[in-house]
Amino acid sequence: MLRRILSQPPLIARLLALGLLTTAPLGCASAPEQQQELSYSDQAEAYFQAGEQRFERRDYLEAMRLYNTVRNQFPYSRWAALAHLRIADAYFEQDQNASAVEQYRAFIQLYPRHESVEYAHWRIALSFHEQMPSDFFVLPPAYERDLSSTRDAVREMRIFLQRYENSEYAPEARRLMREAQRRLADYEFYVATYYLERDNPRAAAGRLTHLLRNFAGLGLDPEALFLLGKAYLQLDEPGRALTAWTDLIEVHPQHPRAAQARKLLQERGLHQGDDAPQEQGG
Repeated sequence: MLRRILSQPPLIARLLALGLLTTAPLGCASAPEQQQELSYSDQAEAYFQAGEQRFERRDYLEAMRLYNTVRNQFPYSRWAALAHLRIADAYFEQDQNASAVEQYRAFIQLYPRHESVEYAHWRIALSFHEQMPSDFFVLPPAYERDLSSTRDAVREMRIFLQRYENSEYAPEARRLMREAQRRLADYEFYVATYYLERDNPRAAAGRLTHLLRNFAGLGLDPEALFLLGKAYLQLDEPGRALTAWTDLIEVHPQHPRAAQARKLLQERGLHQGDDAPQEQGG
C-alpha cells in the first residue's frame, strides 16, 4: 500500500550531498554537473522526495508543483504515478474534496493495476464523508439540513466495502458508513415526529416504516416502533399498532418504550389477533 511505498529508503544521503532536496529545479544553473550525476529515475525521485518534504511541512502548493514536475518531466518513471496520487492527497489535506475525488479517480483510470488503487478508492469514499454537514452548536442539527452529501457518503462507503471487504480500511469504512446512515435515520425520525405533531399520521407512518426497513439496528428502532404504533392508532388501524408494539416488546423488552407499549396495549385491550393486523414493514 501507499505507506509501504513511501517508506522505502530514498536517495536521501546522496541527494542532500548534491544539494538537490530543495525546492529549486534540478536543471537550475547552480548544479548542472550535479544533475548529470543522477539517472532519469534518480532525478524523478529527487523531485518526488523534495515534494514529500514540502508535503510534510504542509506547504501543499509547493509540494504539488514538485509532484507535477515529476508527472510532466518524468512520466515513464515509477514516481509519476505516486506523484499523481500525492497531488490528490494534497487536495484532500486542504479540504478541497471535490478536486481530491477528481484526482483519485483519474489516478485509478490511468493506473488501474497500481498497488495503491485500493487506497485511492478508500480516499474517494473518505472525501465524500468529509463533505457531510457538520454539527456545530451555532447551526441546525445535521439532520435538519441538506443530506444529499450524506447519502453520497453512504453510497461510496458501500461501494468501497463491496470491492474491498477485507481491506485494512474496511473497519473504518464500516464505522463511517454507520455514522452516515445514523444521520439519515435521524432525519427520517425527525420528519416523522414533525408529521405526528401536525396531525399527519399517514405521512409519519410512511417515514417510520422507511426508517425501520432501511436503517434498522442503528439505535432508533425502539423509538420508531413506538411512534409507528401511535401513528397507526391515529389512523384507526389498531391491528397495525398491535404489530408494531408487539415487535417492540419482543425485540427490545428492556427498553422504556416497551413498558409504555405494554401499558397502552392493556389500556386499549389490544391482543394478538385483534383486527387482523396487516404487515407494517418494520
